[in-house]
This record gives sequence, structure tokens and C-alpha cells, in this order.
Amino acid sequence: MDRQTKAAILCAGIAAPSADNSQPWRFAWRGDALDLHIDAGRSGRVSDTRYVLSDLAAGACLENMLIHARSLGYAADLQPFPQHDDELWVARVRWRRDPEGDPIEPLAGAIEQRHTDRRFPWRGPITTETQARLNDQARLIPGQRLWWPPTARERKAALGVIRQAETLRFRSPTLHAELFSSIRFATGWHGACEEGLAPATLAVEPPMRPFFQALRRPALMALFNRLGAASVLGWRSAWLPIRLSPGLCLLVIPSTARSDVLAGGRALQRVWLQATLDGLSVQPYAAAGVLSLGFVPIEPAFQRWLSRMGAALGQLCAPGYGLVFLRIGYARSAPRDRSGRRALASFDAS
Repeated sequence: MDRQTKAAILCAGIAAPSADNSQPWRFAWRGDALDLHIDAGRSGRVSDTRYVLSDLAAGACLENMLIHARSLGYAADLQPFPQHDDELWVARVRWRRDPEGDPIEPLAGAIEQRHTDRRFPWRGPITTETQARLNDQARLIPGQRLWWPPTARERKAALGVIRQAETLRFRSPTLHAELFSSIRFATGWHGACEEGLAPATLAVEPPMRPFFQALRRPALMALFNRLGAASVLGWRSAWLPIRLSPGLCLLVIPSTARSDVLAGGRALQRVWLQATLDGLSVQPYAAAGVLSLGFVPIEPAFQRWLSRMGAALGQLCAPGYGLVFLRIGYARSAPRDRSGRRALASFDAS
């Protein structure tokens, strides 16, 4: 495998989504074998306890690389977590030429176009044929599936869980600090950044921007929470956009084992790429699933919240564990502002 091909595969990998655009990936080539590691300096935050979010991002990164390599005529032998005493070593991929393989890989064309869209409202409907295509992509990764609320009552219950999780991100001092530390306010409301979240990508309405930026101060957030600010922010960030969108689904994994979370990231990426090919916009909501797993060590006062969310989510999607909700619909246009990426050389762990 030549250097240009290796670089192209890595570029596809880093185009994958990651929590708060953290990009927690490191790569090391060993001949034609590639080792994927979690970046210790960009992982392990409170919501990433036991590397749930990093494993999810690593799975999406892996799937992008596998898809792009297949379009170039390469097959892969994937070995997840090759060394059990190295928790940051996620996978080893051995590439080989596949002259008998079919190089036509439709999803490869969507890798660079895929993006998060936080705007609303979105148009519908999401047809049963579209749902079937997304379901098929998730099921291509063994053990993974999508759950769609079959009734208005279950959609309402799912929406309640998502809103609780998003509200908690503003009520819990620990989660609040984590959230606002990822937003690069220094870039302004019209600038871009290569890592973290540029404010321009958050789709905050212009009149609300000064207020939202002020809420990064813990004392001010605590003061406004006495007036119900967290509940209002949960309503605005989750309830309202989802209520005004035609599609909502949940990625369900069979267990909380790291290998299944990694596989969940692969399935998530395939679903998202298919949605992109179908002209759909997507916004992920991971807080409800990740918090419900019970790994996140937040303040004791909010432990009952986590228990209730976990029980409610389990009733909706059992058997299995709901990991990431996806808000889906048709936007009128592509978003102007997108998250950036660091230079490829910064991911080198060789």
C-alpha cells in the first residue's frame, strides 16, 4: 500500500463524527497494518468514563476507513482490542488487495458530505423505504439495530428521556463544565475552528447568543437554574427541534461491552452515511443513552435522574441498550457552518 493510499484512508477516518468534535484518534502504521488508538489527551472526560464516547467515535472512524479502502480495492482483517491490558488500543486493521472484490461502494461518496445539522424545522415524511435502508445499514454490523418509536405515545416517552438528559447537562455542574469547555467562543459566532465546537455550528438564535455565552460561567448558570433555565435549555435544544422533525430513531447495542460500543459506532456511521445519500439531515443526541448506561460519575443529587432515564429507555428499546438517538429530516439547504478537522499529521502515533 503506497503512502498516498494510506493518507487517503486516514483522511476518510478523521472525517467521522466524535463527541463535541474531540477527534480522539491516533494512528500508527506497521507496514500495511494500521493500529487505531484512543488519544489519551482527548478522551476520558466525565461523559467518556470507560471510553464510551471515544469507542463510539473510534467505531465511526473505523467504518469510514473500511468503506473508503473498499472503494479503492482493499479488503481488511479487523482485530478489535488486540491487547487487553492496553485500554487505549482500539483496533488493528490489516489491509490487503482484493482483486475479486466489488470496488463500487456507494457510501464512500457520502463520507466528506456527512455533517451534523442542528437547525430546524425539517420537512418529511421519512418513508418506510427510507427507514428500511437505514435499518439495513445498521444490521450489516452484527448485533446492531435501529429502534423507531412505533406510536405517538412511545415517541413522546423517548422525547421526554432526551429532554431530561439535555436538561441535566445544564443542571449538573460537572456536565455543565464539560459542555462549555468544548465550545470555542474565541472564534466568535461566525468563525471556524479545527477542533471542538465553533459557536457558529450550534444554531443558536442571534438574540440568544450573548445570554448563551454568559452561561458558561458556573455561578451565572447556577443563578439562572433557580429560575428554571436548565429546563428551558433542554426544551430548546432537544424537545423543540425533535418535535419539529419528522424522524427519530435510536441506535441499540446488544451489551455495554466496549466491543459492542465500538460496533455501535460502525453502525452509526453506516446509518448516517446512508441518510446523507438519501438527502437527509441528521442530528445525534448521545447524552440520554450514555448517561443511562450508569458509568458517568456525576453529583449524587442527580443519580436518581440517571436511574429514571435508564429505566425509561430500557422499557422503550429492550432487549439491548439505547446508545444514540438520531433526529432525522429534510432540511431546505445544507448548513453553512461545519466542524473542522486538525491536520492529518497531528493524529500520527508512530
